[in-house]
Amino acid sequence: MKLSPLENQVGGHHGVLSMGEENEIVVKPCLPQELRFYEEAVLHPDFQVWMPSYYGTLTLTRELPQQLQGSQVNGQPAGGSEMPVPTVKALNGFLLADLMAPEFAPTVTPEAAQSADINKDESDAECICLENISHGFQKACLLDLKLGTQLFDEDASEDKKSRLGVVAANTTSGTLGMRLTGFHVYDCEKGEFIKYSKDYGKGLTDDTVLDGFRAFFSAKLGPQRMRLVIERFINDLADFLEMIETQEVRMRSSSLLLMYEGDPDAFDEGYLTEQEKIAEVVTKAKIELEKGTASISIDKDGDRVMIGNNNNKIEDDDDDDDDDDDEDDDDEELRQKVTDMRLIDFGHSTWTPGKGPDEGVVLGVKSALKLLEKLLEDYPHEEEEEE
Repeated sequence: MKLSPLENQVGGHHGVLSMGEENEIVVKPCLPQELRFYEEAVLHPDFQVWMPSYYGTLTLTRELPQQLQGSQVNGQPAGGSEMPVPTVKALNGFLLADLMAPEFAPTVTPEAAQSADINKDESDAECICLENISHGFQKACLLDLKLGTQLFDEDASEDKKSRLGVVAANTTSGTLGMRLTGFHVYDCEKGEFIKYSKDYGKGLTDDTVLDGFRAFFSAKLGPQRMRLVIERFINDLADFLEMIETQEVRMRSSSLLLMYEGDPDAFDEGYLTEQEKIAEVVTKAKIELEKGTASISIDKDGDRVMIGNNNNKIEDDDDDDDDDDDEDDDDEELRQKVTDMRLIDFGHSTWTPGKGPDEGVVLGVKSALKLLEKLLEDYPHEEEEEE
């Protein structure tokens, strides 16, 4: 297993790596504040469900560990240069232990060594290991939507407060509480991604930001697929807004990452799988309903059905233990996504009990929701088109 530079990154800091057979794990350098935020998120389950899964920590070091003396990194001696390339010093976290054999030592590709975010004056870099939320897409169209009217935390230097204050005042962050930080869109006709930089997002105004969203939702999927995508993000934003208005937290420069499948064939494959899974869980629910009075709740992707029966809730998350083949089939089904939305980047976020919600973030979510509702008007239902 190798550490490689993360593909599909559209925002945030450089130096983010990935590992796993399909790069399903993100290795992200972090400060103690972000690590603490992830570890304390377990106390806030309604919030945590919107975050990438947290697996543990990994320490990159320029000091060659004793057990790697004489070993090689991508065919070269691990400690043969004046400034050794980063190597893995420690793995912490029970989920990481499950993912890797105890004697396993991940290797670091030259590209990863070059991009790894380790200060030359320091020997170690603490990293968090997270779910790669773009895993499951063939051609992921990604948007980093920065939230909040305040982009700096309270203990930032005066210089940083002044600099980021100017950024907020001169962009939609200050007026709308959100900004399109960067995004890329897949062009299936050309077989390539069209990338939009941070500068593009900073140049958008209250009057033109809708055009920025139009650019993000410009993958050549056809109007009905795109309507489905936008409707899902509207529903996600509405659910997220309901949650964030109840959370006592301060997020500075955190983002919502919006993702949708940009390849039409992969999109249809993922959508068909979702519909088959929904039909399967509904069938199971009906069986339970026949046993007595019950209620059913199914999430938008059909991943979970909640059945209330005789005042008891039975949760069926499609994890049958019939045999390993069934589990493998479920894994295959879950790999192809259609859309996803997650909250990322918590390097300047803190839990603030007793202080109420972050009104700047709430404003940003409301603004994005209104803009997508406006954008949806560009994609009428088929029956409306016929009229």
